[in-house]
Amino acid sequence: MSTQCSHTFSPDYPDFRGYTRSGDDGDDRNRWLLDEGVPGVEDGTWSCPHEVVPGFDKCPFHLPVADRPPELDVTAEFLQRIEASRELASRTAKRRKLQFIDATFESFDIAGETVDPGTNYGINLAHATLAGVDLTDTRVNKQIRFSHATFEGASRFWNAQFNGFVGMRDAEFQGPALFRGATFDRPVNVKHGTFHDDVYFWYTVFRRHANFRDVDFQGYAYFRGVDFDNYVRFSQARFHDEAFFKLGEFGDDADFINAQFDGPHSFIDAEFERTTDFSGVTASGPMDLSGATLETLEMTPEKIDGATQFVDLSGSVIDAGELGQPDEGAILYDAQQATLGDVAVTTPHNEPVIEHIRLLSTNFDGFEFESDDLDPESAGWRLHSVFDVSLLPDDSRESPSPAALRETYLNAKNGAKQVGNTAAAGHFYYKEMTYRRKHLADLVSTRQGDGLKTGFAWVRNMTLNIVTGYGEYPLRVIGTSMGAVIGFAALYEIVGGTETSAADSVLFSFQSFITFIVGSPPQDTTQVVAVISSFEGFVGAFFIALFVYAFTRRLDR
Repeated sequence: MSTQCSHTFSPDYPDFRGYTRSGDDGDDRNRWLLDEGVPGVEDGTWSCPHEVVPGFDKCPFHLPVADRPPELDVTAEFLQRIEASRELASRTAKRRKLQFIDATFESFDIAGETVDPGTNYGINLAHATLAGVDLTDTRVNKQIRFSHATFEGASRFWNAQFNGFVGMRDAEFQGPALFRGATFDRPVNVKHGTFHDDVYFWYTVFRRHANFRDVDFQGYAYFRGVDFDNYVRFSQARFHDEAFFKLGEFGDDADFINAQFDGPHSFIDAEFERTTDFSGVTASGPMDLSGATLETLEMTPEKIDGATQFVDLSGSVIDAGELGQPDEGAILYDAQQATLGDVAVTTPHNEPVIEHIRLLSTNFDGFEFESDDLDPESAGWRLHSVFDVSLLPDDSRESPSPAALRETYLNAKNGAKQVGNTAAAGHFYYKEMTYRRKHLADLVSTRQGDGLKTGFAWVRNMTLNIVTGYGEYPLRVIGTSMGAVIGFAALYEIVGGTETSAADSVLFSFQSFITFIVGSPPQDTTQVVAVISSFEGFVGAFFIALFVYAFTRRLDR
């Protein structure tokens, strides 16, 4: 009677013969694939290499659970076979000894163990069924593969240390999966996997690239404090419940292209050191990037579930990127107290999107205001208005205070100057001074200011607005000057000692205004008129200087 297990396994891969060893999509070395390149596979069928349980024709790993003797400890047998493989000289024999393909474990509890097969080929648990999985504080020194494996019940990987490649491609987790504090020193592949329950990767460390492409997260996806030192892929992943990445650190590119978010997705205070790509995402819940730091953010969603969606960027720092709109529906980006660098706000539609981003107390560092899509001029250079206030959080729906608006347009003015957009800087300066005046008025009315000093500051501000439009509208200087000339002419009519025509009074007033009187002044001019004329000359010189200042300032715009 043969001592080798009689179990065979023929994997039913889709288009099995169409796969190549180089990867089905160019990003994955298909070591998970059971083809003729794997020892023990002939004509698409793998045969088990392990010794049988005495009295049976199957090994401990393939013997039906109902037939297993009570004294049989399958997990202990697993660890013994791994240790025994270290004594084998043949590489092929080592690989065969480490194959536990299609095995069944009633309790896969190797907590606290150090698993080291002594060969780079590692342990192969492809297509295995594992219940009672507990790798708490376990150290796995070489590769381990769970491709197409089924994890029944809760699976614990708390503080586990994986020093080799970990393959979980097409794995199925039927219960909660707990990876708290686990460390993966080599690449991790969970591509096409399914998590039927909640999954917890909180404070997990991925030192090399991690692949979660096309993974189905049917429960809560908890990645709090996760550390991705290398690039990570969540492209085409589906998050059916909340996705939580708060305090995550992404040391390389983060790929969420064409991902699906059915619930809230939060990246609060996360750090993204390179490109973060949300192109083509489909989302139905709010997205929270508040406090996040992003080197490059590509947010160009393909569609949203519903008419509107809210993306919270408050307090974030975005060095570069694009904030786009979907083909249908509208997204409101809240950039309150954020810092925006070279970020483009775009839309596929022929309409400005200035009201699709909330700019309040926002800092600008290389931000271009006058793009074709943003077009703040179409909104009268108002940056803080949004198309639907109801999308904002409850505590942000009230009208901003004049102090906050003054800060907003001060920052916008400085940001526009930084990129050389003096025209926009002028418009923002006018807004800044307008809200400064309103803020001073609030201080006076509520008696919170510095008494008369605040009142005089308001008067100066109002006067500067009326006379010059804060130096941005030179025509106001001309209009005010004409009013002054006519006003002084009327004054001459009142205090003059002789009767003169209105035309003569206006002419005398105009000449006094420009301090250039042609001919003789009106006869019998009184001392009072002479004093007023001199004063008007002083006022006129002041207005001329204001006009030169405003006109030159306007030319610089």
